[in-house]
Amino acid sequence: MKHPQDKTQMTPCDSPLPDLEVPMINTMVACLGIEHRKLNDLIMQLAGAATRLANDPGAVTANERALQVRDEIQHALRSHLQIEDGLVSWGKEHHAISGALLDIVKNERLEMRKSMAALRGLSSGVDHEPQSAEERSDFAQTLLALARTLDSHVGRHDAEVLPSILRALSHH
Repeated sequence: MKHPQDKTQMTPCDSPLPDLEVPMINTMVACLGIEHRKLNDLIMQLAGAATRLANDPGAVTANERALQVRDEIQHALRSHLQIEDGLVSWGKEHHAISGALLDIVKNERLEMRKSMAALRGLSSGVDHEPQSAEERSDFAQTLLALARTLDSHVGRHDAEVLPSILRALSHH
């Protein structure tokens, strides 16, 4: 005769999701979709400003615009990445995201951190702005690298990570 599993031995994944978990995860996925559309707009603005600055490192307005968009992206990423971390952690815990995809997401996050650290280093002068044309050119190249990484990151989350999480939710 089989004995029912003792509740103290059960893991959270052995039972249905708590009533509020599914709507909460669905809401977080929907919010990230909206945030990704906003972030895509900022990424395009960043790439445009960085391209103008790369083509004319002496352009003061291009430099100012690049700094402004960089700051907007940094501000947007703070809470955005916390929500993504929570969803990715949930997806990992519920085996919704493959190990290979988790590695890619982790590497993208490292690239974002490297670019952001490099930007802080490049803009750590007296006025927190690159001063010479060469510094602004380096700044522009780093901004372009960040824009590419962010674009890839958003695309991957929209095409792979978030759909994987939604599929896992539908099985619960």
